[in-house]
Amino acid sequence: MQVLLVFADWRDKSHQSVYQTEKGIDLSMGDFHSGTTFKAEIVLDADAENDLRDALRDDFIPVFYVTSPNPKEPTTHAG
Repeated sequence: MQVLLVFADWRDKSHQSVYQTEKGIDLSMGDFHSGTTFKAEIVLDADAENDLRDALRDDFIPVFYVTSPNPKEPTTHAG
């Protein structure tokens, strides 16, 4: 199912917003600030997709966290 991910906030491990902190401001300088939208695709079975479509049609907004399956894996930065 094609979806749009809309960035909302940066949070710490205890789920507290860091948006107004020095680190939160630094993290928000690029594409990851409130309201930025990303095209994405999620894989759902037919029942789950229908449930999600029905909820969206009824103006409910699901909220997800984005995480890596290997969060401690080193990253490579181009440039």
